[in-house]
Amino acid sequence: MSADLEWPVRLSRRVPFSALAALLNITAARQVRGRRLLILCVLLALPIFFAILAHRFGDPYRLEDVEAVLIFGLIPQAFLPLAALLFSSGMVQDDVEEQTLTYLLIRPIPRWLIYLVKVAGTWLLISLLNALFTAAALVAVYWGTGVLAPDALFQRAGILAAILSLSLFAYTALFGGLSLLARRSLVLGVVYIIVFEGVVANIDFMIRHVTVMYYLRTLSVRWLGLRVGDWAIDPATAPSATTCLLTLIGTGSVLALLGAWLFSVREFRVKTPEGS
Repeated sequence: MSADLEWPVRLSRRVPFSALAALLNITAARQVRGRRLLILCVLLALPIFFAILAHRFGDPYRLEDVEAVLIFGLIPQAFLPLAALLFSSGMVQDDVEEQTLTYLLIRPIPRWLIYLVKVAGTWLLISLLNALFTAAALVAVYWGTGVLAPDALFQRAGILAAILSLSLFAYTALFGGLSLLARRSLVLGVVYIIVFEGVVANIDFMIRHVTVMYYLRTLSVRWLGLRVGDWAIDPATAPSATTCLLTLIGTGSVLALLGAWLFSVREFRVKTPEGS
């Protein structure tokens, strides 16, 4: 009789890679729908438009000033955090409003991992878009000046894209977690951008060390050799490039893990077909 008994089969706790890839694809596809992508593209295209205007009406054309204002001013201080806020605030909320969160939660993926994949998908998408538009803006700024050879310009664009991508990782994790804590995360996010990344980051005091902008600018000074007087960053006393890298990656990782924990313990109200 014992020969007829079947031993229970131990189920694997490993998450299929195909499930993670599918979730990543769903996240990216959801983010590129609707007006959100259009708004982002319009924002990121503005520096290109302004650079063209500067070439047309600037007499003489001041390359360093235009690059400082558009590439290292407008993009990282305004458009970069706004892009992260716009997309991160909808990572989970879109699924709640469209009543699709339940379909994600019944997948063979832990809740905390669902959130981390959403963060990764959102970060990769906006990093790619930002890299493309920033490279185009950089080409528009340097067009016709003959200051940089094409290969040097390509290298500068690649380094800048890497710096901005690191900053986007921290912003995406920050605003994603904020969307789990507050209903009006967009408003709070804008307040944070104005107060911390807009005001505090420009104060020559220790408090600016808590901002993403400070480490972004320090990396720009280290890797691109910028000398922007308004930043008041002394290479002799500023953090090293390694410190900046570890700070941005570490901050983004900690915030992403905290958000994953919040997502795993929080209860979400999802409407049923009966309206309950």
